[in-house]
Amino acid sequence: MNKNELLQYFPCGGVIDHEVEVMDVKPLKQKNAWNAIATLPPANTAKLIIIYRLGEGEEAEYRAIPAKCPHQGADLSGDELKLDGNVYCYLHKRPICVFSEYNYAFNVIKRDNKFVITP
Repeated sequence: MNKNELLQYFPCGGVIDHEVEVMDVKPLKQKNAWNAIATLPPANTAKLIIIYRLGEGEEAEYRAIPAKCPHQGADLSGDELKLDGNVYCYLHKRPICVFSEYNYAFNVIKRDNKFVITP
């Protein structure tokens, strides 16, 4: 399954009812990924996130997930997004899908060189 098929069948699942500004954006070592800070549900507290770009050019889409693995809190910032739409935690190889509401994956847009999490 390729990136376009994933986007077609699995829209981003994070639930949010308003736009959230993304702050303190810094590029990561891997291509098309950034660390940042955003206030996310359900706790509505500022958290470290990772933004991944899927695709290139005008068709590029962005997804954000928390920077900590939901299993045991391992830092995911060194883990690459694979073609299957998952980031695999280096600690236990747990898949974290950038399309899943269960992993708090959020849709992100780039507006005027700033990232914004959108409903």
